[in-house]
Amino acid sequence: MDTEAAVGAMVTASVAPGLPAEQLAAATAEAIAAIRDTAYELAGSEDLNSLPGIFRATASRYPDRVALTDLEGARFTYAELDELVPEAGSGEPALIVALDGVEDPRNLGAILRSAYLLGAAGVVIPEHRAAQVTPVVAKSSAGASELLPIVQVGNLVRALDELRELGLWRIAVHATERAQRIDEIDGTLPVCLVLGAEGAGVRPLVARSCDFHAVIPMARSAVGSFNVSVAASIALYEIRRQRLRTRGIPDEA
Repeated sequence: MDTEAAVGAMVTASVAPGLPAEQLAAATAEAIAAIRDTAYELAGSEDLNSLPGIFRATASRYPDRVALTDLEGARFTYAELDELVPEAGSGEPALIVALDGVEDPRNLGAILRSAYLLGAAGVVIPEHRAAQVTPVVAKSSAGASELLPIVQVGNLVRALDELRELGLWRIAVHATERAQRIDEIDGTLPVCLVLGAEGAGVRPLVARSCDFHAVIPMARSAVGSFNVSVAASIALYEIRRQRLRTRGIPDEA
């Protein structure tokens, strides 16, 4: 079976026609992640931009099953920063995740998955010295990379300044002398959670751009701190917990 046929067969097998709307988005996202991963394996190259014909053919052959993503040229489509911030009075306050130099693609994928499940509006990643959206990231995110807006910026500090101008408070999840327990920070405000690379954490220049520093309490410390994807999940859950409680919804809901 050639590459195009293999990819097409995977779409057909992964996304059955006639699914309810709420299941179609998730099923399609998983299929697209699998498509990218399989194309990578079959082609033996990480440069999926060299495979535009495969994706164009797949999209044209199964338009009803791959229409939820832009596969043209196999290029991932990044969002714009201001798209992540809802208009005033439009509903729940903004919740965004910004990553400072997270290079492990599996960590990025896990963070995207948690961000999607816990209600974040999107994730901001640097253009340089950081993991980008690749087949490995898509697979690790369980399809969340196709459902959650992801913004790529050339300068993270400038992006954080722009978010402040748009009304968000920047919270660096980073152990410093002035860090507060994360449950002591008001998560009902519009916030951007900033997390740094494994080991190095949030860089000083980025940390100085943040309004708050938050630490996640640990019962033991012999193995260091939380993995960045775990820390992101805990921080996101704490924000969601506070917002649900404000709306009168118990923590276990």
